[in-house]
Amino acid sequence: MTDNYKEVIAKLQEDANKIQHHLSQMKASTSKSSGVIEREIDDYMCEVETLCIRSRILLDGYRQVDVVSDCYTTDKSVAKIAGAVEETRDGWLHITLNTLLPNCRYRVSGYIGDTVNRLLRDYKYELPFFDKAFLAIVEYCNYEKHNALDNDNKGWKMIPNVLKGRVIADDSQFILSIGLFSKISDDVRCEIYVMPPEDGSIFWDLLSRDEL
Repeated sequence: MTDNYKEVIAKLQEDANKIQHHLSQMKASTSKSSGVIEREIDDYMCEVETLCIRSRILLDGYRQVDVVSDCYTTDKSVAKIAGAVEETRDGWLHITLNTLLPNCRYRVSGYIGDTVNRLLRDYKYELPFFDKAFLAIVEYCNYEKHNALDNDNKGWKMIPNVLKGRVIADDSQFILSIGLFSKISDDVRCEIYVMPPEDGSIFWDLLSRDEL
């Protein structure tokens, strides 16, 4: 097991070195084209996020979570970085992501989908299930702190894919309605709600009054 672990670490280190080389190339670039710069940033972020997912998958199997010692503590900051899941008093599923939706104008990784998947997998209670649902995604950001201003450049499509079969029966247009919303805030985050379609008006009223 130790040899396999070292091989995995070596491969991840190799991938990390490639990303570092990419970052050095970006630093040395003399291009002033905003389009080229945006593509370079998206490529770099996609590589970083993909490496994060691969690291999660490959290294999780080597964790010894049953170890008990005075020096062994759970790193609770990991949960804070990822987010949280809860069922509201109204029976809605509420997912908080402590990050914004990625910019998918050029490329998008599976980072958000993998994060939501892990949050749902680790939820200790039974998840609500909806035959038909309204999915509301609310980004809290401002004009300086954002990943994409245009809705068609926001990487949200992996979210319903993760919910399908687990929280909703399907993500077809006859089963799932979707709304993208934004609120001006310095507290950057993304809030995801899944609820019965008839509760959409209640959600909109609460959102407009900042009572979510």
